[in-house]
Amino acid sequence: MSFEPQSPLPAVEPVYRGLGRYGRQNLVVCGAQIVAWAALLTAIDRSPSVWLTIPLLFVFCAVMQGVFTLMHEYFHKNAHKHPATNYVVGVVGALLFGTSATLHRINHWGHHVRNRTSAERGEFVHPGEGYPGKVLLYYFATMGGLWLSGVLFPVASLLIPYRSVAWLRSKAEFNTYSAAFAQFGPRDWTRMRVEALLLALFWGGILAWGPWRWETLAVAYVAFAYHWSVLQWIYHLRTPLDVVEGAYNLRVPTPIRLLWLNFNCNLTHHRHPALPWQELPAKTDWKESQPLWYRYGLMWLPPVPFPEDRSGLEKRYF
Repeated sequence: MSFEPQSPLPAVEPVYRGLGRYGRQNLVVCGAQIVAWAALLTAIDRSPSVWLTIPLLFVFCAVMQGVFTLMHEYFHKNAHKHPATNYVVGVVGALLFGTSATLHRINHWGHHVRNRTSAERGEFVHPGEGYPGKVLLYYFATMGGLWLSGVLFPVASLLIPYRSVAWLRSKAEFNTYSAAFAQFGPRDWTRMRVEALLLALFWGGILAWGPWRWETLAVAYVAFAYHWSVLQWIYHLRTPLDVVEGAYNLRVPTPIRLLWLNFNCNLTHHRHPALPWQELPAKTDWKESQPLWYRYGLMWLPPVPFPEDRSGLEKRYF
């Protein structure tokens, strides 16, 4: 008997009507994020006390989650109605983030398609998976490894030929990032390599001639790596095995929601993937939510064997 949810979504994301209708606003937000990124790094670099550095890091992480949200709009062709400008918004965000926009774009629609399938059930150890390896992979991923992989792989792709895609997707059954390589075409691979070169030039220039100490950059991005990696799975773990409904909306303080650009409306996004971030709260039923602190606590639990009784995965809203 198969326990795999059947995806109602096509393998390739449809082109919806009305995409990019908040393009001008998104360009303003992108500019504001660049200014905030630089200002916060400067404030952290000059901070006289760890007691000031810590809250500055919290704000930096929240702003950077918003940077990813705008990248996410690019993934869905929603950052701007003009394709070239839409792409530029994605690339600019990816430079600040430290990754390839194309890598994340291709993986993201795959996440919509594979959500809560065996490839995206990090909290469970399935038959055929080794328990120690799954536990190590889970904590590596959630403690910052997801961000780190997004940094290292595009750079490594400069040395890896496209024909290696067949090998990279060999672990697709239990690894969504491996499964994503099935969607990579030769042009995607080339574009990712070009973005990796831009990434190396951008960060090489900042490290060589930028105004911030490398220790400041390391502290800020280690904090962000952890913050972002946790948030990638926090909405989905221990949810029903349903490609669309296997997610929660999370209640967070309003300042955090604004800096995240409504990324906490995750269930709403899975139901309406073409909806711009600006319209997510109005479409969200906040009775269908859980508090962030509760979901965060669940993230620390280790993976367990895949249960025969899955009634414990039913939604609990409170």
